Amino acid sequence: MITRRHLLASAAATGALGAVAACSPSAPSGGEGGGAKTLTFRLWDEAAKPAYEKSLAAFTEKSGWEVSIDLVPWNDYWTKLPLDVASGDIADVYWLNSANFVLLQESGDLLAIDDVVTEGADQWETSVVDLYTREGKLWGVPQLWDSIALFYNKALVEAAGVDPAALSFDPSAASDPLREAGRALTVDGEGRHPGDDGFDADSRAQFGVNSSADRQAIIGPFLASNGAVWQTDDLYSFASPQGIDAFAYMAALVNDAQIAPSAADTNENGDFCRDLFTQGKLALFQSGPYSLPAVEDGVGDSFEWALAPMIAGPEGAKSLVHGVVAVGNAKAEEERQEGIAQLLTWLGSAEGQAPLGEMGVSFPANREAQPAFLSYWEERGVDVNVFVEAAKDPAPADTGARANAGLTAVMPIFQEIFIGRLSAAEGVPQAQEKGNAEMA
Repeated sequence: MITRRHLLASAAATGALGAVAACSPSAPSGGEGGGAKTLTFRLWDEAAKPAYEKSLAAFTEKSGWEVSIDLVPWNDYWTKLPLDVASGDIADVYWLNSANFVLLQESGDLLAIDDVVTEGADQWETSVVDLYTREGKLWGVPQLWDSIALFYNKALVEAAGVDPAALSFDPSAASDPLREAGRALTVDGEGRHPGDDGFDADSRAQFGVNSSADRQAIIGPFLASNGAVWQTDDLYSFASPQGIDAFAYMAALVNDAQIAPSAADTNENGDFCRDLFTQGKLALFQSGPYSLPAVEDGVGDSFEWALAPMIAGPEGAKSLVHGVVAVGNAKAEEERQEGIAQLLTWLGSAEGQAPLGEMGVSFPANREAQPAFLSYWEERGVDVNVFVEAAKDPAPADTGARANAGLTAVMPIFQEIFIGRLSAAEGVPQAQEKGNAEMA
């Protein structure tokens, strides 16, 4: 199955994947073994591998360069990456995310894409291009992207009289459409709603909405939609009044309104809310296209579900847009640089990305290849255009050479806020200070 953590997450985004491919980038390549033209391509998601195998077979036929895929599971990927880069064992081309690319760019390990790819760039998703542009140059070929929308259980929202397309939140209001809808959609074992006499939160059989320490699907969108700025000049700036209010609101959905699952569960299991949704126990699930395959597989024929725009705040609906890029190894042997340039060009083309859409892996970053992904899900009765609309006005994502270190520092504090052991007023400034100490 595809999850945020396997494909796009910058923090994020756990989970064990398949075994590493037999041909490792540490094995000899390029010009060895009778003059064979060989390259290596590293990625972290098992579900994307078949699509790339199909794409790379066409590339080999066209170019003569054979490409071995090196599959390194997410849990190992970021541990191996700096070691392999330092030792020279990194692949010729490899996947990279936004939280990790700047450090490699600054150390001279990445090829400037503008210098080696001369065609197709005008078709790449702008938000992904912007995310990986630094010092006036682009440092990766956009491959996949995602944004945020609202999955909903049709039967549950209809029974409660809730319109999922009309939901909004406002931390400054005594009540708002999201809290009202969440209350109507949350019931305990006796059918009582939060606020009813005798309501037992411990016996909840159905939850209204997910609210958890999820940087991409919850924290980022709620902060930006409330007017908070995540970071300024590569340092965190989310501890503004708007940011503190947004965190207090998100945590209150869990602990006060009691319409979202307990952080005792979601802090330990990033898939907890998705699994509740597929079991028919969560009415509204804010997430990205990375959840589509797991939701389809998990729900099966048990109930009907659909997508609506993400929940909007006082500043509108501000989705995070994350993307994965393929980067070129600037320090690979000279005899392979021509092949690396050809492979990067292919991976950025509509033809090269077509299998990603045709096989429903994720939104291809080449816009000409995206209709295949739309068609894949349309055939399954799901209109995913809502994700396309969400990507048109995105909130800024994580940037900076130490972005991954910053996220590692702040996420445990955010979890303490969601579980209720730390107030937003105290915890958010604390997280900003600790995160910036790691980012500086």
